[in-house]
Amino acid sequence: MDSLANAAPNPVVNTAVSPLSDSEKAELIQLSDPATLTDLHAGQDRIERIAQILVDHKDRRGIFAIFYRNILRDANPLLDAGNFDDPAWARRVSFAFFHSYLENLHGHLTGGAVTPSWQRYYDFAADPSRSAGRVAAAGLDAHLLIDFPQAVAQTGTQVRNTRDFFAIGDSLIGTTQHITDELSAIYGAELGDFFHLYFVGKAGDMVLGDGTTSYVMFQGVRSTSLTSGIAMENPVTGAPAEAGMYALYNTAETVFDGLEFTGLI
Repeated sequence: MDSLANAAPNPVVNTAVSPLSDSEKAELIQLSDPATLTDLHAGQDRIERIAQILVDHKDRRGIFAIFYRNILRDANPLLDAGNFDDPAWARRVSFAFFHSYLENLHGHLTGGAVTPSWQRYYDFAADPSRSAGRVAAAGLDAHLLIDFPQAVAQTGTQVRNTRDFFAIGDSLIGTTQHITDELSAIYGAELGDFFHLYFVGKAGDMVLGDGTTSYVMFQGVRSTSLTSGIAMENPVTGAPAEAGMYALYNTAETVFDGLEFTGLI
């Protein structure tokens, strides 16, 4: 079970190229505290500062902070406009999604609970033998394949929310260019093709040799997260859906290990 309720405490690991000061560590702990998060506008202010601190030290834990500061810059105006069938649900699921990232970051920084998928991300960030692209992939897999279905389930998502669900994601596709530009400039991660691999799928075949599998993994990642999350709300379908969620996560991680080995990320 990849949830904070079942996550074990773990030691704090410093992954910075240059050390964080005590005051910066304390600030990061305060900024990442999910208990004091009120809304996504406050979340945007927090992630801007979190990213700034980590980036200034070339700390690779900042890779996913760069993802999120770009996402919230674009997502907040979209949510404020409220052009959804159910604007309250759109804001609720987006908040739950971001909250899960903060929970794990806070646990990591304080030596508290971190889910296994996020612990993998932080382990990779601390390991100089892993590419920046592989660190990014670990974060995306943890967040999109585990956190996202759980956020869907936690917010009482229904089939009627499908159009809003895809509208949120589709509107943020253009954000990926800003993310790849920043990650290249800051961490030397060349991820221009990475997003194509993640959301379109061709390179997965080089590892799995199965076009159908890579199609489901990459092109279907959002629809799979949605259907898994809705199924997890039902006591009858919940356990099989959760098992499928973890199976997809493990497969995706295997694919990205292969892509890293071949130098594609």
